[in-house]
Amino acid sequence: MNITQAKMDGAIKPPESIRLEICTLCQLQCPLCSGPRGKNNSIYGQGYLSFEKFNAFMDKNPYIRRVEVASQGEVFLNNDLPRILESAYQRNITTTINGGANLNHAADEALEALVKFKTEVVRCAIDGATQETYATYRVGGKLKNVIENIQKINTYKEEYQSSKPDLIFQFIVFSHNEYEIDRAIVLAKMLKMKFTFRLNKISDFMPVKNRDRLRKAFGYADREEYLEKLQKSYIRDACLTLWNLPQINWDGKLLGCPCNRWGFYEENVFNGNLATCLNNERMRYARQMLMGKKPPRDDIFCMKCSGYRSIKEYDNWITEAEIRTHRPFKNE
Repeated sequence: MNITQAKMDGAIKPPESIRLEICTLCQLQCPLCSGPRGKNNSIYGQGYLSFEKFNAFMDKNPYIRRVEVASQGEVFLNNDLPRILESAYQRNITTTINGGANLNHAADEALEALVKFKTEVVRCAIDGATQETYATYRVGGKLKNVIENIQKINTYKEEYQSSKPDLIFQFIVFSHNEYEIDRAIVLAKMLKMKFTFRLNKISDFMPVKNRDRLRKAFGYADREEYLEKLQKSYIRDACLTLWNLPQINWDGKLLGCPCNRWGFYEENVFNGNLATCLNNERMRYARQMLMGKKPPRDDIFCMKCSGYRSIKEYDNWITEAEIRTHRPFKNE
């Protein structure tokens, strides 16, 4: 297949980078979580990818060079994580936990493995600088545990004289935590983490009060302002993963992108040929639909997503230039 034909019919070459969720279990009860503890349990399920299945999948797909292992669940609840990271390292595969972790419970072996096997980045969701504020959204979580585990990672980085993993302090801004932003920034510096904001995905849930401050710091007070100002969805980057970073569930379901919570494009890629699955008729149609080359179709899950609806509303279709320059592993 030549590149021109691939662009024409929505097909892609076997990807070097994938998202492979290795655990959908989670011990927290965050109110807005779309993961397996809530209404989307029938799609994601609750479970984890075993070391043996990870190895078998990589044996079948030796062209894979980068793997994002986190999405809906808490990756550190998979007891096979250290062996999975070691196997990836031995295969010269870069691992990332950029999809997010809460780090409330993590074995020392797993924390050491992050450093020893050079996981590139760990993004930790920390939406407060005090226990009361943190646990308002991260229900059931203990900030003390999180801080201790981050400190352990930093200790291992010193022991191994390693700069990896990069540590990201992710702060979703709500009304209950906006007054702690400055303290959270200081805490991030103390923990040797990069501080990043995220906008709440449902703007009328615990909406921020000091909207001007967010505009000054971030440019937008909520996702609606972001959409109106830029005429593109806040989650547009997720659409590009259908080309450069396709999402696979722990049980082999092909979800396509990390925002898909409505169904799957292939029931089990572990049992088939990954390249063939990624180029099945619906996946190819979804890509063409996102580029404005095909009309909407009800069996394509993008139809249910605000990302696609905003693309269609603003006639702002995914372009070949975006696909070509997309950086699926940017650490921000």
